Amino acid sequence: MRIYLLDVEQLQDEKAGEALSGRARLLIDDYRRSKAEQCKNSSSQGSALGVGLALQLAARGYVEDVSRAAKGIPIALTAEEAIRILERNGEVIKLAYSIENSGKPYLEPGLKIPAGELGIPFISISHSGRYVVLALSYYEIGIDIQQRKGLNTEKIAKRFFTEKEANLIHKDPNLFFTIWARKEAWGKCEGGGLVPAMQRDFSDISKGLSRFYMWSENYSPEGYALCVCEKLS
Repeated sequence: MRIYLLDVEQLQDEKAGEALSGRARLLIDDYRRSKAEQCKNSSSQGSALGVGLALQLAARGYVEDVSRAAKGIPIALTAEEAIRILERNGEVIKLAYSIENSGKPYLEPGLKIPAGELGIPFISISHSGRYVVLALSYYEIGIDIQQRKGLNTEKIAKRFFTEKEANLIHKDPNLFFTIWARKEAWGKCEGGGLVPAMQRDFSDISKGLSRFYMWSENYSPEGYALCVCEKLS
C-alpha cells in the first residue's frame, strides 16, 4: 500500500494560485486536466489538479522514505513541492483509466508504473477541504478524507447511520467524521459506494470487519478524519 497526501490550498486560491495552477496543468495527464477544466470554482479545480499531481508522483514511483511508505505512512507534500518534483522528472506519464458505474477508478492494464512492480495496483482517491489523498495497492482499496466542520452531526447520524453509531456520536460528535470516513472508504473498496455502507455498522472496525479488511486511521491531518480500507484477499 502507498498513500499520497497533498495539501492543495495553494492551488485553491483563485488569484494567488493562478500561476501555480498553470504549472500544474502542464504536469498531469489529459483526463485529469479535462476534469479540472470542468470544475466551476477554484476550490474544486485545485483539488482536481492535486489528484492529477498525486497520480503523476505515483506513476514515477516517487517516495521520500521507503520504510515509512511501506508502513502506510502518507507521503505528505504541498502542491508546490509536488510540482517542483515533477518538473525535475521528465515528461508527463500517460495514464489510462477504467471507470465503473459506481465511479470507482482503475488504472488500465499494461501500464508499468514503479508503484506496481507485480502489476497495476488498485487505486482510490478522495479530497476534502485543503487535502487530496491517493491510495495504491495490489489489492482492492478505498480511502476517504473528511474535514471536520460545523454540521448537525447528531441529526444526520440519527437519520442515516445505525443506532449504535448514532449513540456513539451523541456522546462524541467528532466521531461522526471518523465513522463517515470509514463508510466511504469501505464503500470505495467494495465498489458499491456509500449507500450499502450506510446499512452496515462501523462503530468498531476492530471486530467483525477486521477479519476481511485491513484498516488504517493513524495519519489524519489536524482537523480531518482519514481512513483507508484494504481488502485482504
